[in-house]
Amino acid sequence: MQFPLLSKIGVALVVLGILGYMVIFPSFMTIDGKSFSDQLVVDANGVETFGDYDSGDTVVIIDTIARMQFDAGQTFVWVESIGKTDSDVRFIFSQDLRDDFGVGSEVVITFEVENSGQSESVVNEEISTRPSTMFDYIFILLTVAGVGLTAFGFVKARRQPSQPVLDDWGAPVAPLAPPAPVAPPPSMAPGVPPSQPQAPPSMAAIPETPAVPPPAAPSTMTITVPPGVLPGQVLTVTMPSGQVVNVQVPPGSVPGSQFTISVTQ
Repeated sequence: MQFPLLSKIGVALVVLGILGYMVIFPSFMTIDGKSFSDQLVVDANGVETFGDYDSGDTVVIIDTIARMQFDAGQTFVWVESIGKTDSDVRFIFSQDLRDDFGVGSEVVITFEVENSGQSESVVNEEISTRPSTMFDYIFILLTVAGVGLTAFGFVKARRQPSQPVLDDWGAPVAPLAPPAPVAPPPSMAPGVPPSQPQAPPSMAAIPETPAVPPPAAPSTMTITVPPGVLPGQVLTVTMPSGQVVNVQVPPGSVPGSQFTISVTQ
């Protein structure tokens, strides 16, 4: 069975979804805390700006919590890429996060850059674990849709009739014809001999008389009674023709006497 087109599309979506969730989003669509803090520039007048980020830009950071502190209804979060001392840049959230996060938690921090007078500041700070952003959900949905398309493509292909086999010119190839059935031999009733096949008669058929072999001539041999042999005993002798026969010594024979036998071959 060929790999269905829908299943191919589904596999491509699964690969794209997994790569997007594991590689594309963390590596190319987000930054860590240090990359953002390095953008912070304070001039001689104390005006803070965030380098390449302008007012209205949304920043997404993926990092690991290195330190947490709750004070006066706010949670201060330091991340590993920046550092956890009091002099390091920290993120401030207006709720108690201690029940949901802890040191070592991998988090996604989202906020916006806006102008605050001449300086720039961050607002609308949110913190969550993955999946947390629109991009996370998009890649997860792509993966789920890909799995569904892959399964649907295989099920649909199994229900469709098989496609005809085409030759080099694109024409369907006729299936091979099955061998002709062989008729079974006719059943015979018990005790009835099968009929012998008869040869077709020839136009000039002349019956041939079978050759009758000539009668075999008897072979004679004179035997001398060996010493110690009595009448009635059986001797095994070889005829001049090579035939081996058993001969009984006739009555009245004594050692040294002779008798003649005649054997028909």
